[in-house]
Amino acid sequence: MNIIKVTTKAQLDELYKDWSLTIEGLAPDEENLKELLDWVKELTPLKREDVYTIEGSVMNRMYGLTGTNAYPETDCTLVCVKLADMEHSDRVTMPRFDIGGRWFTDIVDNNAWKETEQDGGED
Repeated sequence: MNIIKVTTKAQLDELYKDWSLTIEGLAPDEENLKELLDWVKELTPLKREDVYTIEGSVMNRMYGLTGTNAYPETDCTLVCVKLADMEHSDRVTMPRFDIGGRWFTDIVDNNAWKETEQDGGED
């Protein structure tokens, strides 16, 4: 398993274009990351066992998230597995809901909408 710490906009853009499977708030310890990969491998073989971790502070800084729309600066991690790394990514589409999985694209787009429509989630 390769754990890749995401720190740049280019890396985020790559995950966005991929629609990567994402879990918000998963503790990024090796046991949890292995469990996530094992869950994916039960559904489809993997081409690469790469797991991407993104700190909340990186999301806030790169996407300009503020107020109640911002992630906690510490102890909040998003964990991604690229769909491109899965042999049959369609096999995770429905089961992802069982583990709270979302597409990274949806997370970014929803956060952007909240930021513009709701002024960072503030009432």
